[in-house]
Parts: sequence; structure tokens; C-alpha cells
Amino acid sequence: MTESDTASDVTASTKPVRMRRSPGGRHRFLGVRLTEVEERQIRHLAEKAGLSAQRFVVEAALSGSAAVAAQRRRAQRDAERARLILASISNNVNQLAKWANTNHVLPDTFAACIDDIRRATSAVTDTAQRLGSAFEPER
Repeated sequence: MTESDTASDVTASTKPVRMRRSPGGRHRFLGVRLTEVEERQIRHLAEKAGLSAQRFVVEAALSGSAAVAAQRRRAQRDAERARLILASISNNVNQLAKWANTNHVLPDTFAACIDDIRRATSAVTDTAQRLGSAFEPER
């Protein structure tokens, strides 16, 4: 990889996400020879997917489609963000509950807040189930 390749990865609007560690590491190497045009096309597609060219080629080969792999990864990131937001909301509700127990009174907006949380949780659950079924392997 040249210095300019590294610079283009870092300057992209979404920096490529580092691969998760694999138990035992990754010790195998597979070389592929490309024409300049093929390499340029792969790098362009990888950049659009927010991946390194190497990761793009691996995911395309293993999943049969780099687009599906990119969608799956994006869905996983979105689900993780939603989980963090719900965890934050849970923390806030616990703080409100502690305040209410200490003061022996509930804020006027507490019931509406709980309804909002219930709807948000339901939406996240429904989306997660839809995403899960969309990425199930074909039989």
C-alpha cells in the first residue's frame, strides 16, 4: 500500500472501520494480480463502501456481494448505536426513578416519557428483527 492510498483512506468522510480480531489471528496471504483499471475500480468501490480495498475484496469473495456485506456492517453499526442510545435512556430513567423515590413524587411528564421509551424500544426491536431476517443465508 502506498502513502497516497493510506492518505485517501483517512481523508474519506467515513474512515474505514478496523476489522475485528480473529481468534488466532490472520496468517494466510492470498495475492491477486490486477490491471491498473481493475485496481482503480476496486479502490473506488471500496471507498464508496467505506472499506479498505483488501477488506472489500475479502467481503465480496466470502459473501458473494460486497454490497450485501456493506449493508450488513452498516446495519450492525446502526443497531449498536441504537443500543447505546437505549442504554443512555435507561440510565436517565433510573436517575428519574431515584429522584422520584427520594422526593416521593413523579414528574408530570414521567408517564409520557415512559410511553416514548416504550415506542422507541419497540421500533428498535422491530427494525432489528427485520434486519435479522433480511440477512439470513439462503438455503
